[in-house]
Amino acid sequence: MSESSFLSILLISFGILFVPFLSRLLRIPVAVGEILYGIVIGESVLDLVEPSQWLSFLSTFGFLLLMFAAGLEVKLREINSLPLKSKFLYTLIPSLVFLLSFSIGKKLNFNAITCIAVGAISVGIVVSVLRERGLLSTHYGKTVFLVGTIGEVLSIALLTLLSLYYEHGLGFEFWLGVGKLILFLVVARIILIFLKSFVWWYPDKFKFFFEKNPSEIGVRISLAVMFALSFGASLINVEPIIGAFIAGMIFSTVFEETENIEEKLSGISFGFLIPIFFIYVGINFLMPHIDIHTLKLLAILVALSFAVKVIPSLLLVLENYSLRQALGAGTLLSAPLTLVVVTAELGVKMGLIDHHTESILILLAIVTGIGAPTLFNLLVRRENESSNS
Repeated sequence: MSESSFLSILLISFGILFVPFLSRLLRIPVAVGEILYGIVIGESVLDLVEPSQWLSFLSTFGFLLLMFAAGLEVKLREINSLPLKSKFLYTLIPSLVFLLSFSIGKKLNFNAITCIAVGAISVGIVVSVLRERGLLSTHYGKTVFLVGTIGEVLSIALLTLLSLYYEHGLGFEFWLGVGKLILFLVVARIILIFLKSFVWWYPDKFKFFFEKNPSEIGVRISLAVMFALSFGASLINVEPIIGAFIAGMIFSTVFEETENIEEKLSGISFGFLIPIFFIYVGINFLMPHIDIHTLKLLAILVALSFAVKVIPSLLLVLENYSLRQALGAGTLLSAPLTLVVVTAELGVKMGLIDHHTESILILLAIVTGIGAPTLFNLLVRRENESSNS
């Protein structure tokens, strides 16, 4: 192993170990801290670590696990159990988010990938903040989480359709791609029904898989499902991360008692591979030339990202929440850190944006990732935490 490779391993290991402590001291999300750490050791600042094939592989693996974990957060059972009014409202809010994002973005001459980045919703930071505040188990916390969940599914769907459109246009190949995607979802649905039936008929056998055992069969099953659907997605020219996301949804829907497996996956995922993904994003980050135009564009993107989330979230007053709680929900949903990074990376891969725009979108993710939780904590105070519980 070369001296530079050994130094890269040492620096990344150091970051994985100490960034969570530094992030806690700075009161910023750990993922933001990992990106910032990657920027510091990458070519933008100290230039101590260079991109490499093995780092790229570990980062891609972490990327898939990140989307699989996002899929695990999608609780279809909870969404199906909602009253019809709530289902409609929770779907309407993220739909209006993207309607506003594309409408305003078009007037500002933003391309589609930037509009998706502005409107993107992800539950990563949402869950973290709600859990930290003890709100996740309350009615209010579940409402914000479910709105975020539906928003994340919609965000992934739009990214998928956009990738098909820019690869094939609106011709026959596009509709063939949509047909393949629908077929893929139908097959995934059939697998879901089959597995649910199998688990229902043979609960004791499946229970064994998710108990503690030396072979870790449950972990192997989850990873096999993730890789199988990721490979299946790639066969129909859909991003593998879409397959990983769907795999997570299937896994969490079929196997209800998976806390033990999620805990084990969380250890290797959030304790090692996913941090490598975020640090590698920072290492590859190229600091854009900071001038008045760049700062103005960043300010517009940040303001727009908050506005398109907060305005539709005001509809939560129809669910008997206070105006302050509705504002807080919209503010917290304005921190889709992981999905903005994903969108920026896919945008470059598809050739829709250059590295300069990618860097600005990553700065957008960092700013909203720090600002949104801070504003939420100011808006949703202690006296509101017990209401609607």
